Amino acid sequence: MQTIKVSDFTAIPGARFIKDGDGSAEEFFNVHVKDHLEAAIKENTQIQIDFDDTWGYASSFINELASRIYKLTTMDFEDISKVISLKSDDEPGLIDRFEEEYGKALRGE
Repeated sequence: MQTIKVSDFTAIPGARFIKDGDGSAEEFFNVHVKDHLEAAIKENTQIQIDFDDTWGYASSFINELASRIYKLTTMDFEDISKVISLKSDDEPGLIDRFEEEYGKALRGE
């Protein structure tokens, strides 16, 4: 399983879009997640997104990351869970927040 650590990208995940500043979800997705996710889907393997070792998360970062993953895959939550494993020992509630945001994207909210 390929592990993608947010902390390797930034210690301070923040903005939604690149134009809004450093540490954006848009950049993280485009540079660190997208190609690995596409390969995992094609190869029927799994990637892990590790949210640990950062200074916390802006809600816009989580919302945008979940939304971009949904837009790329259009998978329901059960299917995307077979492709992406989420890790957050530092802040376990973060996984619930991601799942909630993914559900909103799935429902078109």
